[in-house]
Amino acid sequence: MKKEKRSLFNTIFGKKSDKQQNKNVTQTQFQLLSGWNTQFSTLPEGTYNSKVARQVIDRIATHCAKLVPKHIQGNITNNIKGDINFLLSNQPNPLMNTFDFIYRIISLLYTDCNAFVYIAKDKTGFITGFYPVLATTYELLQGADGTMYLQFDFVNGQTYTIPYLELIHLRLFYNRNDIFGMSNRVLQTDLNTADTVSQGIDKAIKTTSNLKGILQYENSMLKNKDLVKTKDDFVKDFLNMDNEGGIAALDAKAKFQEVNLKPITLDNEQLKQVNYNIFDYFGISEKIVDNSFTEEEWNAFYEGIIEARAIQMSYAFTNKIFKRQSIKDGHRIVFTANRLQYSTLTNKISLIKEAGALGLLTKDEAREIIELPQLGGEEGSKILQSLNYVDNKIANQYQGGEE
Repeated sequence: MKKEKRSLFNTIFGKKSDKQQNKNVTQTQFQLLSGWNTQFSTLPEGTYNSKVARQVIDRIATHCAKLVPKHIQGNITNNIKGDINFLLSNQPNPLMNTFDFIYRIISLLYTDCNAFVYIAKDKTGFITGFYPVLATTYELLQGADGTMYLQFDFVNGQTYTIPYLELIHLRLFYNRNDIFGMSNRVLQTDLNTADTVSQGIDKAIKTTSNLKGILQYENSMLKNKDLVKTKDDFVKDFLNMDNEGGIAALDAKAKFQEVNLKPITLDNEQLKQVNYNIFDYFGISEKIVDNSFTEEEWNAFYEGIIEARAIQMSYAFTNKIFKRQSIKDGHRIVFTANRLQYSTLTNKISLIKEAGALGLLTKDEAREIIELPQLGGEEGSKILQSLNYVDNKIANQYQGGEE
């Protein structure tokens, strides 16, 4: 049976040839106000290769992936092509579910300070999927009509060019460049230090576990090759796997003098400082990384990191998915989270009492807060309200007991 080869490139971008796809794009750079720096490259040996940095990125991406994207609809318009809500809340593309989709976007964002999402459409303009795109190089080009394009150069040598305004683009440290976020190069020194510390510990263990010394021959003038052979024989005998006693034999002509090497390693406080520099750069605490956080620490993390990314993605997706009139009519994408997930049961109960007294919660919403199964139907949708609160229009009658 002959196997058919398929290309992921064609799955995402279609089967247009480079000539067809680039025919309207002149190969000139797009001049920015910040200069001619119109190219962005991912770091080949960058942030994600660091163990500590990868842990930080994983925690941020994991918690962001719990966000729930929703298509909020206002007035109905006729120019929305595609089941946006289903795609974003279930399966943005055939390769990813929503959790994987958000996780990869945030992971790319914190690794390279830029993340791009390609909006796939069919010939009629119907949105068929959303794909996070990772290339080795991104370059801004100018079309014959002055349109700004972004060219993706992939590791396999293939390229794809698309109008920049049709891409969802998220960025971190958006400062010097008009388009791209800045890279994590300023973190490289701390990453190198952390890597050196990790390797140093490994080498220290190997160094202290091996015998080191000088093999000295007395009253003997051996040739260099004989010295090397004698040394090799000694090492072979001493390090023989069958030599469980760890004893080596020497005759009277040789004397072994052990050399004690004490490798220099950082103490516990210094190690903490190295890791803290990386945590501090990303604005995350160690307790978030090792999942030992309290409710207060979680709330600080949410407000400082998760909420910011949720707002950023909401604007980015809304502005690239919908046209201006649709946005005016109330269409938007929002990324929401259950902030109460890490609250104590006491705080959850207190919220239910307060919000329920004001008639802000249904039975099912209250049960969801304390992680109970929903009742569903008419019973679950009932809104309960305390009699201690009353409409101000009838307050006087209610207080006086009038009908």
